[in-house]
Parts: sequence; C-alpha cells; structure tokens
Amino acid sequence: MGRAPCCDRAAVKRGPWSPEEDDALRDYMQRHGNTGSWITLPNKAGEFARSLPLPCPAVPLIVLDGCLIVLVGLKRCGKSCRLRWLNYLRPDIRHGGFTDEEDTIIYSLYSQLGSK
Repeated sequence: MGRAPCCDRAAVKRGPWSPEEDDALRDYMQRHGNTGSWITLPNKAGEFARSLPLPCPAVPLIVLDGCLIVLVGLKRCGKSCRLRWLNYLRPDIRHGGFTDEEDTIIYSLYSQLGSK
C-alpha cells in the first residue's frame, strides 16, 4: 500500500554520513554544480562516466535506478544526497548561533506576533 521509500534498496546505505562521504559529495558538487534535477542526477553522472575512456579505475560506476552511486562512490539515494547538500554542505549555509542584532529582531517579532 502506497509508494515504497526511495531508499528501500539493498545496495543503498542508510544512517549517518561519514566525513569521507561529505567530502565526496562536496567535491562532486564543486566539479559538476547543481544539475537542476536530483532525480536525473544518476543518469547524467552515468552519461559522464560512459564518456570516459575505459577502464577508468578512478571512477567507480554503479547505477541503480534513482540512486546516486556513480562517480563519487556514494551508496546513497538521490534524495539523501539532495537533503545532505541543501541542509548541511552548501557553502552559503551559516553554521553557529545568531548575532545580537538577529536575537533582538527575533525577540521583537516574537513579542509582536507570538508563536504563530
């Protein structure tokens, strides 16, 4: 009943990301940029890998439909890679606490609007 989760495949890794996986995804995104569609990313990466002279031991290529396992050696689904990139690894994400000015704005808006 309903659609199976995207990561219900035996070859897809689950759980916390290792620093090596983070580095691999970060390197891939720096080289190739945002492809526009995370669903088609495995296909595009597969086309790139097929264009390389074979054998190319530097490019591990395993393609499972809908899963990003190509080029970077990640055994993660496209959704997991997208969420990791967007929520943690993007260079424009600021990690850390709020500044005093931001705290003041938050407090004043909370006092005006409440917890809506």
